[in-house]
Amino acid sequence: MVGERAIRAVTALQGQWEGFGARVWAARREHDFSLDYLAAQVFITGEMLQEIESGALDPGRRVAQDLDRELRFTGQLWDAWAAAHLATLLQGRVTITDVLPEVLQVRTYAPLVLPDPYLTDSYAAALHRAERPMESALLDEDRPHVGRLLPTSGAAPHHCLVIDETALTRTLADADTTRAQLLHLHRLAQSARVTVHLIPTGTPYHPGLRGAFWTLAFSPAHTLVYSPQPCGPGHLISESTHVKSYTDLFATLQSVALSADDSLHRITEIAARVPTSERRALHP
Repeated sequence: MVGERAIRAVTALQGQWEGFGARVWAARREHDFSLDYLAAQVFITGEMLQEIESGALDPGRRVAQDLDRELRFTGQLWDAWAAAHLATLLQGRVTITDVLPEVLQVRTYAPLVLPDPYLTDSYAAALHRAERPMESALLDEDRPHVGRLLPTSGAAPHHCLVIDETALTRTLADADTTRAQLLHLHRLAQSARVTVHLIPTGTPYHPGLRGAFWTLAFSPAHTLVYSPQPCGPGHLISESTHVKSYTDLFATLQSVALSADDSLHRITEIAARVPTSERRALHP
């Protein structure tokens, strides 16, 4: 019985990719585009496009978006790709590191500490030392290792972070490490693909205080939610009602936070209050 369910699931996935490919093939013929012409427009080979049209290949988000644009689908083909891609991913045991490569936009809420992508290596090491009494080294190895964001990472998805100001003022590391982390966050927030919003200290009670979460948009109509945890890989949520609750919650949190410009000024003020080595030497 289990084997039959697995076969049906695989067959359904194959049908989704075949359906996606058939839509590409039909639209290409309707526009009277040759295989090689359309492939060149989306920067792939004719052989790769042939595989996509046969349903044998997941084209990835970038190619799916380009095909959607060239074939004038106004988002429908892109959404069809996202549906098939997520269905394929969620058949297996996946973690945040498995789903991030094809994400278009990451929205992150963090009430306690900065999320992993925004950390410097030194601050991440200090955070790890602070958390070590709560977990064994074995459990830490089981946690996902998400790549760091860089101000010049142009190929990265769009990121929007809403964070409580207390997460930036809490003492977790020495002054130099803390100040370097704040300046790194400030540089990230000035890049074209990263937006940071601070919820000021003293803001009255607002939703979201129970924990951090990320929303991961693959297309306008398809989003997952990631709930990080202190131990283990965290939890991915795909059920549509829960996903909508999280996306609505993020919008509420963004509305009570400072604007992006005001948040940049606040980060500068917080960094200025952290003493550098030189200042400590002058004022022992």
